Amino acid sequence: MAKANKHLDHLEDRIILEGSQGGRDAIDVLKKMGALLSGKPGPGIAVTTKWDGAPAIVCGIDPEDNKFFVGTKSVFAKDAKICKTPEDIVKFYGTGGGLADKLQASLQYLPSSVSRGILQGDLMFTDDKKEETIDNERMITFRPNTITYAANPRTQLGRDIKKAKIGIVFHTKYTGDKMSDLSASFNVDKTDFTTGNEVWAERAEFQDISGVASFSPPDRNKYDAAVRMAEGSLSQSSRVADMIQSGKKPLQIDTEFLKFFNNYVKQGREIPSVQKAYDDYMRHLNDEFNKAYGKVTTEKAINKKTEMWAQQIFFILKNKGEIKMLIATYMNLQKAKMLLVDRMKKISSLRLFVDRGGGDYEATTPEGFVAIVNGQATKLIDRMEFSKLNFTVPKIW
Repeated sequence: MAKANKHLDHLEDRIILEGSQGGRDAIDVLKKMGALLSGKPGPGIAVTTKWDGAPAIVCGIDPEDNKFFVGTKSVFAKDAKICKTPEDIVKFYGTGGGLADKLQASLQYLPSSVSRGILQGDLMFTDDKKEETIDNERMITFRPNTITYAANPRTQLGRDIKKAKIGIVFHTKYTGDKMSDLSASFNVDKTDFTTGNEVWAERAEFQDISGVASFSPPDRNKYDAAVRMAEGSLSQSSRVADMIQSGKKPLQIDTEFLKFFNNYVKQGREIPSVQKAYDDYMRHLNDEFNKAYGKVTTEKAINKKTEMWAQQIFFILKNKGEIKMLIATYMNLQKAKMLLVDRMKKISSLRLFVDRGGGDYEATTPEGFVAIVNGQATKLIDRMEFSKLNFTVPKIW
């Protein structure tokens, strides 16, 4: 079965998801990114910008019959939905409605852009572009998801977007002899597609031509200090990070840590301190087990849940110092990551806004970035900012 590029992990989550190796890999990402933003990129590192597009489109040439196809990530499902004709789209997705119409436009226009190979990208616009005034300036705008993108129609970029019938940003390439056995990579080359006329196509590569995102020497010193802090706390939490690995089983320490940290993001709150987070996590764990008790009725099931709870509380208390250092590692990775993101999000070829309704637009920044180190991709995102947008800006999909 082909493997789609479906999910990427946040940098700081890797210590919880993968234990000490995930922590070391996260540190490696930070070090390589620091070198990149200091003008000394080493081998094995690439960076892409996360575009807030929707839906995800997979398109290209089916290697088994040499015919062009389009689809969503469902092309990789067991019962694959691979669309090579308008009738295929109707069969799988019906007529009318957003997704079906987007796929029909993709099938009509993208063959002129992708004539070989298979690419995945984020769809940015079809026939839903607008011309409107933002900050007293006339703009061409499109909003595929949460962020509204805007271009000056008097620039070459604006003219290209205005002329195009479809816009897409490619970020993943697939290779293989069969649709059921494809391999994904992030090294999309500019020769893998064409852009112009009816198709505005870009690749998600991060480019800082002007040097705006580069670290100054004082910035680099501050960043290196943050990375050293993450390394130090990791060295004191590696053992327990490995011991809590459960493979994402419910009500286990690692799984609940992920839920717990994500709750801070959903609530738009920073993690206050290691001690406060430790105390909050203990309450979170108790609350989750109390919910679980309410879902079982037999004495045997209740006793099993009680025993599981007791084992976890005992483990945490026995390893209290290392658990706190695990929390510190998570926070330190997050802190170092944000020093990167705050620099990088100054770069965008388009102006970005959030539509608050009634013609009220608020300037914003890119969703985030993806660091690819030795072929493995990790998300670098300002989770507080983008989560706040996801929860406060009405969806159009």
